Amino acid sequence: MVNHNNYTLLNYLAFNYAGFACISIIVFLSSTQPFYIKEVLELENAKIGGVIGILGFIDELTSMISAPFIGALNDKLNTISGGGSRIVPSIAFLVISIALAGYSVCSKFSELMLFRAIFALGVTGCMSMITVLLNEVGDSDFKLTFKRREILLGHEEEEEEVEAEPERKKNGKFSALIGISTGIGAIFAVSVFVPLPIKLGDKFQLDIKSSLEWAYLVVSGFAIFSFMILIIWLYRTRSNVNSTHENYFELLRHGFEFSRINHQVKLAYAGAFVARSTTVAMAVFIPLMVYDWYYNKGQCKSNDQNTGNLTCHEGYVFSAILTGIAQTIALVSAPFWGFLIDFRKVKSRSTPLKVAALFGLVGNFLFCFSNTTNPKTVTCFLSVCILGVSQIGLIISSMSVLTGISDVHEIMGSLSGFYSFCGGLGILSITLLGGFLSDLWILGPFFILGTFNAALLVICHINRDEKYQGESPLLLLG
Repeated sequence: MVNHNNYTLLNYLAFNYAGFACISIIVFLSSTQPFYIKEVLELENAKIGGVIGILGFIDELTSMISAPFIGALNDKLNTISGGGSRIVPSIAFLVISIALAGYSVCSKFSELMLFRAIFALGVTGCMSMITVLLNEVGDSDFKLTFKRREILLGHEEEEEEVEAEPERKKNGKFSALIGISTGIGAIFAVSVFVPLPIKLGDKFQLDIKSSLEWAYLVVSGFAIFSFMILIIWLYRTRSNVNSTHENYFELLRHGFEFSRINHQVKLAYAGAFVARSTTVAMAVFIPLMVYDWYYNKGQCKSNDQNTGNLTCHEGYVFSAILTGIAQTIALVSAPFWGFLIDFRKVKSRSTPLKVAALFGLVGNFLFCFSNTTNPKTVTCFLSVCILGVSQIGLIISSMSVLTGISDVHEIMGSLSGFYSFCGGLGILSITLLGGFLSDLWILGPFFILGTFNAALLVICHINRDEKYQGESPLLLLG
């Protein structure tokens, strides 16, 4: 059933750009955070892990509280005038821009907490809409079909498609491509945004503190540019003429009640929890591990002869290289996950999630029990590569499970909000527990993440695929 007509290629490219831009900004902030805390706020080395944990807690508390309401706002806007999924992520980038500009001028930890909360609100507004946008393109007349050696991008009128519509809705190709877009965003961040402070410092003869502040201003400008792209080219949904014009909180309640009775939604939420945990561990705790090794093993050098303060240019660069390798591996493996999801012989929705969780289990425990914290070892590189495969697999598979549900466009925003809420729970858990544990054992966050993947394997094993009959979710709720 087509619910969104006249969906164009520009709409689809804007959708993928939203994921690219948001992830690139997230990776930039997460990767530069340990260095920002040290160089700009000038906090002691021993306190950095705890500070990261506090900031992560504020970030995810804001995200968790706001995500369901932002999702319901999308549904409400659609019942009034349409275009909720265009307005919400576009405005979100303006909020992100304000937060990044605030980072460039703040000098106190209390100010940093405020701007981190604003940043979290903007990121939640964008990322919680990704699943809504994915559901839209899956329910539209836009097709991405492989025929012989050609890729057809167009509408349902295209003839001679290779494969018939599957018996149940699958979004493997679209999920894989948004995964690729976010992966490219992460690579763009570690190759362009993360080295930006170093490049600005070299070009304009700035110290590391000023370089970091100017880098945040540059990325703030990029967020404004992204707002303009999305507000112009994102698909505008039409107002639902059959809507009963339920109030805001009724839409939120319907999303919550449907989540309680649908096993597919529950499985997607569990996948979101582990997927977001993995993303944060890759973006935050790998740079922290590199930072810890360089500073504590005497690998940093003094660039300031007057004060003798240590700076760690080499550690900063190596951190970007290591995370860049992980994101490259994730990007390369994304088509595999799209193929696995759409593969006809894969009957269970939980199978791709099981495979991704298994990769995560192996990668994290290999990291933890390698008996070394040296980030330059072969074991470290192998573990990071495995985690990259797991990360993109968990993201693509969990999104595909949620957006594979039919006829839920009336409450898709609310479902996406709760999906983001569960992802926030995962991030909150790994940042709070991992942040404080990392001050005792720098690899502790990866042990926690390994147990999350083990729990997801168990959930996938005991979860039975629900035979959804296609009724409107509102009818199912009575």
